[in-house]
Amino acid sequence: MSAPSSFDSNALPQGAAPGSAATHAAAYHDLIEAEFEAIKQKYRAKLGPKDVAYIKRIRLASRASEVLGRGLLWISKDPLSFGLGVLFTWVHRNLESIEIGHNVLHGQYDSFPEIPQFHSHNFKWKAPVDEEGWRREHNGLHHVHTNVFEKDPDLNHGILRMNEHTPWNPLHRWQVPLYLIMSYPLMLYGFNGQNLGFRQAYREEKFPEGNRGYAPVELPGQTPKELERRRARSVNRVLFKEYVVFPLLALVTGYSFFKVMLGNMLVDALNSYWISLTIQATHFTAPLQPEEALQHRGHWYLSQLNASVNFKGSRLMSIFWGHLNYQTEHHLFPDVPSRHYPDMAKDVQALCHRHGLRYQCNPNWFVAIRKYVAVMWKYSFPPAQNAGTPGGQRHA
Repeated sequence: MSAPSSFDSNALPQGAAPGSAATHAAAYHDLIEAEFEAIKQKYRAKLGPKDVAYIKRIRLASRASEVLGRGLLWISKDPLSFGLGVLFTWVHRNLESIEIGHNVLHGQYDSFPEIPQFHSHNFKWKAPVDEEGWRREHNGLHHVHTNVFEKDPDLNHGILRMNEHTPWNPLHRWQVPLYLIMSYPLMLYGFNGQNLGFRQAYREEKFPEGNRGYAPVELPGQTPKELERRRARSVNRVLFKEYVVFPLLALVTGYSFFKVMLGNMLVDALNSYWISLTIQATHFTAPLQPEEALQHRGHWYLSQLNASVNFKGSRLMSIFWGHLNYQTEHHLFPDVPSRHYPDMAKDVQALCHRHGLRYQCNPNWFVAIRKYVAVMWKYSFPPAQNAGTPGGQRHA
């Protein structure tokens, strides 16, 4: 199945081969589909002015944080005011990256004509990520083929080895320190490279078995030169603003160029760390999902339920996580505005209870991170060495 440019669960084919077992499975999947669709339609019916007000309020909070944070970075004369400047600037960058940008690019606000600036194909991200590349890789590949081997590009982000089926090579031995120390501070830039297909050339050259075990990302009709231009444009718009414009403005007004640059570097690193650990700690569940789940939308809903794990947190903190602590609901209903996920979670849990399905949720973010890092550590080693290594189950 070729991936659409944006996610549409209605595009998934339905039906089953004849036979009693297949007929029974199809009937069960029909029932599951109907119940998940009922949840989705329940919340679609609630969409209205409150959703418009919500996204506008988040944008206002983002802008207010930017003014306060950049102002403090600009004029700070002591570590406290500098630290507060970093904090408020991070709030701005984080809200724009994850609660606004990520959710808007899923089309969560496309049905509201009064806010065209928040429509997915109009939106310009305040992150170093090409919007079209993200929609194709993230929405069209990852959200359709979630945790399907060699189909989901996010299953093995970059060079990660997170399951026993991906061939091991000596570079994987260093993946825990490599990611935690070097990759995560720059992860948003790394996402951009993966979305535009730049990761597979490296693996082809450096890995003994090339891209075996990794999902390809292709953008049809785009030459390597065009892709490089797109990557440079999306990255340079951030680098120019953060490391040239604002430091120079500080300099010409009598303040420190290097202090503002340092503050923006810290914000950049914190933003990437925060988003990386939020996203990575809610994926990589075991076992891998079957590709045939795409043959029926009810089966696909079950695969999404099995391929995601939540972690608990307050409603306020959920905003700073982009509501991705409700990763299960996000994978089930990616185009429903994220502010509804806490309430949708109650309906999804009730559905799971009725059908005896497992609803995966860690007690907090730190437990989720610890379990994720344990899985990363486990698959750092060759298969003969990791068979008895703890880790692998990341749900509570």
